[in-house]
Amino acid sequence: MNKDFQKIEFYDEDQGGFAEFYVIERTKVNGAEYLFTAQDLEPGSDAFIFKVNAVNTPEGADMLIELVEDETELQAVGNVFAELLSDDVTIEM
Repeated sequence: MNKDFQKIEFYDEDQGGFAEFYVIERTKVNGAEYLFTAQDLEPGSDAFIFKVNAVNTPEGADMLIELVEDETELQAVGNVFAELLSDDVTIEM
């Protein structure tokens, strides 16, 4: 996997600081956007799947990124990413 990856950064209230993730892949499932991410690009690194939600405010649209924790949703979206990344990444859930 030799390519440049977009990074996302957001404040993690649980950790009390900023967390940075590389966006390895993105896809849409049932109209919702999902990001397959990792905090580092080393083999064997943990990966995380986030769901992107748009929140409309009077000032405009904001993006809300939430970790996917529902097991059914995680399994379904994880299977999609496993197919998309089958040549580059091994996914174990």
